[in-house]
Amino acid sequence: MANCSRIKVISGVSREFSTNISVDNVNYHIQTENMGSKSARIITNIYHEGEIIVSKKSDYSHLLKLKGSDEKIAALMENQHKSAINNFVAEQTRKQKFKADYFAEVQQLLRRGNGKQALETLREGLTRFPEDPFLLSYYGCLIAIVEDNPKEGIRICEGAIKRLEVSIPFGSEFFYPAFYLNLGRAYLKGNRKTNAIKAFQQGLKNDPDNTDIRWELRKLGSRRKPPLPFLRRNHPINKYIGMLLGKTSK
Repeated sequence: MANCSRIKVISGVSREFSTNISVDNVNYHIQTENMGSKSARIITNIYHEGEIIVSKKSDYSHLLKLKGSDEKIAALMENQHKSAINNFVAEQTRKQKFKADYFAEVQQLLRRGNGKQALETLREGLTRFPEDPFLLSYYGCLIAIVEDNPKEGIRICEGAIKRLEVSIPFGSEFFYPAFYLNLGRAYLKGNRKTNAIKAFQQGLKNDPDNTDIRWELRKLGSRRKPPLPFLRRNHPINKYIGMLLGKTSK
C-alpha cells in the first residue's frame, strides 16, 4: 500500500486530513473534515473514482467546553482518519482472491454452463494478475466462444502459451494440455479445424490420456496417426497395434 497525506490547518485548528492510498493497484482518496463547531461533527469519506464508497461521522460536542479543545479535536480527527485507513485496507485485504480462487470459481461456472459469468470472473482476476498465463489462456478461450471474437481469443491464447514458456521455463510442458485445449477451442470457434486438431494433438503429446482433448477430437472425427506411419493405415500390423493401444487406454 502506497500513500501520501496532507493536513489543512486554519487558525491553528486542523480542519482536514487528506490521504491517497493504493490497495492492490486500485487508487482511493480518504478525506477527514472538521465541519465546524456549529455542527460539532467530523466526517471521514473514502472515495473511489470520485464516488463516496465509505463514510463515517463522529460528534465532538462533548469536547467543546474542555480546556485545550482544539488540540483534542485535532487528535480525534487524526485518530479517526488513521482508523478509517487501517480498517479499509484490512477489509480490502480480506476480500482479495488468490489465483486459485479465480480458477476454482471459473471451473465451477463453466460446469454450470455460465460462460458469461466465468468471463467476468476472469476479467476481475486479470485486474489483479494481468500477466498470469493461466488466466489469460482461459480468458482468450472465452473471448472467442462467449463473445464470438475468435481472432482476439486466438491471439490471447497463443500469447498465453508464449508467456507460460517465459514464466515457467522448466516444466512448463506439464501445463501445455490445458493451454492447447483452450487454443484449440478458440480455433474451432474461428472455423480453423486444421489448426484446432494440431493444437489438440500438441496437447496430447504431454498428456496422452487427457479426456477433454480426446473428447474434442472425437467430436471432430479426427483419427490418430497410424502407429507405424511407413505402413498403410489399414495394414494388419497397424490395425493390430491400434487395437492393443485402444485396449490399454481404456
